[in-house]
Amino acid sequence: KSCPCSSFIHKIELQTAMRFLVVALQWVVFVLCALLDDRSSCCAFVSHIMSHQLHQSSVVLLMASKGGDADKNVRMFTEKLMTASGKPVCRYALGGAARSMQSEYLPLKYRDMLQNADDDTAAPFYFYYNPHRYPQFLSGVSQAFEDSTTRRDIFFASGGTERSPAALDQRLDDALAFCGGEYLDGFVLEYICQDELDSDTQLGKELQNAIDHVQSYVRENRVRYVMASTHSHRVGRALSGAASLDAIMLRYNMSHRKAAETISFPKALENNIPVLAFTTTRWNGLQREASPAVTTADCITFALQHPAVEVVLHSARDEDELDDALLPLFACSDSTHWMSDSKYDDVCAYYGGDEMAWNDDGYDEYPDESI
Repeated sequence: KSCPCSSFIHKIELQTAMRFLVVALQWVVFVLCALLDDRSSCCAFVSHIMSHQLHQSSVVLLMASKGGDADKNVRMFTEKLMTASGKPVCRYALGGAARSMQSEYLPLKYRDMLQNADDDTAAPFYFYYNPHRYPQFLSGVSQAFEDSTTRRDIFFASGGTERSPAALDQRLDDALAFCGGEYLDGFVLEYICQDELDSDTQLGKELQNAIDHVQSYVRENRVRYVMASTHSHRVGRALSGAASLDAIMLRYNMSHRKAAETISFPKALENNIPVLAFTTTRWNGLQREASPAVTTADCITFALQHPAVEVVLHSARDEDELDDALLPLFACSDSTHWMSDSKYDDVCAYYGGDEMAWNDDGYDEYPDESI
């Protein structure tokens, strides 16, 4: 697999060459001014050159530290996950929320927002856990396509916590009932725990057998991508090294960064495994009006800022929250960053000190990973 940093390094080299050419031309003008004894112009050019170089150096260093690319516009879609028709999926995936009353219309509004966008490249991405937990949401999901042709333009993912072949078969059948009955785009082996590993890098036998069984669905053309989710970043690191997985789901948000950024994300980037980030709002506990003000969209764009994250999974509870979450992402489409540098630094400073101070909600199931 190609190194995920290679394109970034290539662009840095190109930027360096271009900057060298610009500076060379500036010094030519400087020399001409000197020959003409125009000292004020000389001073102005020297000042401009110094400030320009300092600014460019700081931008390159900042983007290298954050893993971004200053010349690359942010995109609403990722080509790491594609629909059956070949459309790249939206980087905002709409999920079902068991503890809310999502309406039947919510999945349809999400689809229509993407289809009516100026750039309608991004395909809808729906995710649902146990399909029996939110019937209204699933009713809308099943209406998101009209026939087998339009079904191919939508990405559906589901799965289960079970590991036995019979239980996995049942969960697949349950999921297929809401997405056309023929195939599921992504099957997720959910909630993988540390005791399912044999070592820090070796998957346990039962887990590996479950992955192999889901792989059999791929050979039967009933599943297109095999995925896994975990709340442990040590498990995420091990899963990132599993050649039989196409993507992993991991926790990541403003107040829960250390383990992701130091344990699981580096391995995912190394192996070119796309990450689907979830709990980006920490169960809607991070949004605040006080300085620094944080919105649902801020929580989502913060996660998308990291180069390991390809998709953010979010369960908008109603249409207003879907607007809050998705419309600002459209506004970012002509930008170079999902979140401004000043906003990024502010929220990191506010949320990123003592992560355990935020754990009165019991969010961190593996607090030792954040130390």
